[in-house]
Amino acid sequence: LFQRGLKTIEHVHLKRIPEDQFERYINALAYDVSMYRPLGNGLKNILEKAEEVVVTCSGTKLVYQGGMETAKLNVGDYSNMKNVGGTYPIGEVFTEAKDLGLVNGEALIFGYAGEDHLVRIVEPFKVIIEKGKLIALDAPEEFQKILDLIREDEEVHVREFGLGLNPAMGKYEVVADITAFERQRGLHISLGAKHAIYAKPGLNRKHGRYHVDVFIDIETISVDGKNIYENGDFRID
Repeated sequence: LFQRGLKTIEHVHLKRIPEDQFERYINALAYDVSMYRPLGNGLKNILEKAEEVVVTCSGTKLVYQGGMETAKLNVGDYSNMKNVGGTYPIGEVFTEAKDLGLVNGEALIFGYAGEDHLVRIVEPFKVIIEKGKLIALDAPEEFQKILDLIREDEEVHVREFGLGLNPAMGKYEVVADITAFERQRGLHISLGAKHAIYAKPGLNRKHGRYHVDVFIDIETISVDGKNIYENGDFRID
């Protein structure tokens, strides 16, 4: 369809969603153009101008310095794209640090995808990130095994910085499929070398194997000293 010049949007991995989550997934399909487009474009503009991004959880702080890459959008607007489509649910702005080595600090993780690509929600646990690479502390055994699996082939880089915009999903409103749940209202980051959208010195786009999404138990996100997320929601001027 792309080759024929048709823009498409599709449902993927529906078989991963259990029946008791069907209604939640359907609610996540609701499309509010007056919310998604201004919010998505506003966050994109803010992130692309950022010199410092700070993510706080309860008792932790994670700092991104040196600027962020050009942000990509999933807000249901394909007018400036050629032969490109998207996937449901709608709602994401993502980027990553221009210099991965300038990401340092701590964060709390409340959810992650297992090897079956299904979301696990857990008691938040702390991780330490040093020069863009992750060290887990007191992590669930399954999560530690995922890190061990990544380390067999590559280092555990912290790459994608993804802001989910969809209000129908969140920590207490879970959709099991990771592809859907990464649009939950909040922040996810990816672990592993794979993020083909952005080129990085020393990381081959074709050879990176892992892109594991984890969900951050955020309290605030600030850009150059001004909060863009607080009290459970995004805010832009």
